[in-house]
Amino acid sequence: MKHSLLIALLTLLLAAAPALAAPAEPCTATEPRLNRSAHQALFEAQKLMDGHKDAEAAKRLAAYAKDHPEGHPQVWFLRGVLAYQAKKRDEAGVYFAKAMEAWPCFQAAVRNLGVVRFEQGKPAEAAGLAFRAYQLSKPKDYNLLYEAAVFRLSAKQAAQALPWLEELAARPQPKKAWLTAQLRAYLDLQRRREAAQVLQRLLARWPEDATLWRMGASLASLNKDYAGAAAALAVAYRLQPPQAAGWQQLAELYRAAGAPLAAIPYYQKAWGGEPKQIKQLDLLADLYVQGRDLDQAAVWSLKAAQAAPTAKRWARAGRIYLEQKDYVRAHDAYSQAAKLDERAQSKNQGKNKGKNKKEGKGKDDRGGRYWLLAGYAAWQDERLAQAEAAFGHALHRAAKNSKTAQEAARGLKAVRELRRQKTQDQSAIIAGGEA
Repeated sequence: MKHSLLIALLTLLLAAAPALAAPAEPCTATEPRLNRSAHQALFEAQKLMDGHKDAEAAKRLAAYAKDHPEGHPQVWFLRGVLAYQAKKRDEAGVYFAKAMEAWPCFQAAVRNLGVVRFEQGKPAEAAGLAFRAYQLSKPKDYNLLYEAAVFRLSAKQAAQALPWLEELAARPQPKKAWLTAQLRAYLDLQRRREAAQVLQRLLARWPEDATLWRMGASLASLNKDYAGAAAALAVAYRLQPPQAAGWQQLAELYRAAGAPLAAIPYYQKAWGGEPKQIKQLDLLADLYVQGRDLDQAAVWSLKAAQAAPTAKRWARAGRIYLEQKDYVRAHDAYSQAAKLDERAQSKNQGKNKGKNKKEGKGKDDRGGRYWLLAGYAAWQDERLAQAEAAFGHALHRAAKNSKTAQEAARGLKAVRELRRQKTQDQSAIIAGGEA
């Protein structure tokens, strides 16, 4: 979830344009005088640009620069703009740097050079240039301070960015992007409490922004508040429904929050309706068991067992039926589980025969356990013949002297005694009637 939060933040943060460090003192350099030849070259280039002839404009300025290598900051700047528009980023950076060198107070050149440096993968230098452009702005352009902070964040310098962001956040009616950047800085610095406070401030002003609610879900997840995360994400999805993966994420949050029944509708949204795969049937059965909705748990566990029969699936159905006191179905389900387990053991017998002999292992105890539970279910329903048969199977299948074998022996003895007593009672009744 942390990864998804940072992506959401970057989406908001990088919506603005770019810029590195700068002298704290005000810039006093004045712009060099624009002579007649430079003015003429700029005029002709601008006229070509107005006619959408940028390539010809770049050639005109290049020709001027060849004859006037000392250049003028405005000429260097326009050459930089044309190179950047022609996707010649590195060349543009050279021209903007020359414009700034010729006139250190040339704010547009400073800022544009910051853009280029950021795109060149130099966010720290870009941040310094953006801050320098901010210092040169009159009146102060706080968007440039924001850009500088964002570039610091991109350079993994959240501690240096935070004072600028706190200054922006303290201004009247700060922009959403400013507060979002502040939120990211607090997260980068692991200051989650302050991050949560900023997020609440954002939500108070922009409650219809689904992205902010998703951020809230991510932040709550980082704090292991899965219930809060699920609630925030549910709001986000009401505002902006997600793709299937989003519904799956919300379902998993409800499950992590200990609300399995609340998770089910969102899993079904993720699946596009009713479950189509066996693992989805299994999941529904398990979720209903966890939520103590035994009626629905029985329905889906049976569907899973019938769709892809395994010992474990039938045993799960048997366990649910036992809890419902549906002893007939419990006996039948556990019997199915036992038979499937016996078949699986039979198939693996050849593979494991040598290994079991070498390690001194006996029979697998799992099948015996299923028969044992089938016996208990039948006993509870007073179907003693079925109980006796199941206990007999359990004793045969269980490992010698295992707990299952001991329980099966006791059950078998008790059921046989009950059947004996029942037979005697019936004989006594018959005899009494004849007398």
